[in-house]
Amino acid sequence: MRSGQRQWSQSERVWRQFALMELIMERMRVDPLVAARKCGGTVMADARNTCLGCSFHRDCRDWLERGSDLAGLAEFCPNAGFFRECRPNF
Repeated sequence: MRSGQRQWSQSERVWRQFALMELIMERMRVDPLVAARKCGGTVMADARNTCLGCSFHRDCRDWLERGSDLAGLAEFCPNAGFFRECRPNF
C-alpha cells in the first residue's frame, strides 16, 4: 500500500465519523449554534475529538437505524450529555 492510499483511508474515516456525529446531532435536535458557542467552541471541538476516537461507531449507526429513543444513546455515547445540553428545550 502506498502512503497516499493510507492517508486517503484515514481521511475517509475522519469524514465518516464527523458525518455520523452530524446525524446523531440532528436526531437529538441539537441546536448547532448553542453547541458551537459553548465555552467558545472548545466543548464542540472536544466532542468532535471524542467522536473521532470513539470505538462505538457501530452502536451509533445501529441506534440511528433503529430510530431508538434518546435515552438509549446515553448507554454507549460519551457525548450524549453534551448533545442533551445543546437541545433547545434543555
